[in-house]
Amino acid sequence: MRTYWDIYKKENPTKASEIESLGLDFSNLPDKEVKEKVFALETTAHDTECSISELKRIVFEQWEGKVEEGHYLYLMEYYDKKTFSEAKQYNIERTNTIWMIVEGWMLEKAQEIERKYSHIPPRSKKDPMTLLMQFSLEDENEFSILRKTHIYLKNYPMITENKEYVKLIEEIFDKYINAHLQPLARNEKDNVNAGLYNAAIGVQAFMAGEEIKKEYKSLIGECNGHDVSFYAELDLAIERAKTKYSI
Repeated sequence: MRTYWDIYKKENPTKASEIESLGLDFSNLPDKEVKEKVFALETTAHDTECSISELKRIVFEQWEGKVEEGHYLYLMEYYDKKTFSEAKQYNIERTNTIWMIVEGWMLEKAQEIERKYSHIPPRSKKDPMTLLMQFSLEDENEFSILRKTHIYLKNYPMITENKEYVKLIEEIFDKYINAHLQPLARNEKDNVNAGLYNAAIGVQAFMAGEEIKKEYKSLIGECNGHDVSFYAELDLAIERAKTKYSI
């Protein structure tokens, strides 16, 4: 049985080719989904007075030179919000709107950017599932969790404002943990069993981390606003301290 996309390609070969040139593959989608996506693309091209094949270029031209590399994941959330009004206006599924298609393009752009940094070790070495659980405990916003996932596991660049903020969090955590470990280091580092000493350092660092979770819990919301993971940064601070004070 021929699908809607099969018929469309036969009757509109030029437009079908333009759609495919955008990196869109409708060959395995249900007819209703294809109809609505095609409608969204055709309508936007008509309103923009351009060909379908130019839509992607036009979208990115709006942002090139105006935003940092780290902003493209933010643009996903920006376009996601626009899908609601478009879906209501045209009575189509939100997932089939032009803005949802554009949202996918923003993710592709972000993945292209992070490939430039693939040679650098990820910010966090924790198990991905553990990190995702931490992100979910911190925030319910799916886009915030997505951005943190790319930042901590795939080296997606932070925007300048957030880079400055994470330095502040590092300073707060490092100062607090160091204050707990310095007395131990001063008193016991000389003439002590290295294994026992390092174990004591690890325990003290962990305990300091638990205190931070209680005393600085109010920072979680602020961290979320900067795409900084409170728990991931605390884990990193603990590891820095253990490396600094262990023998």
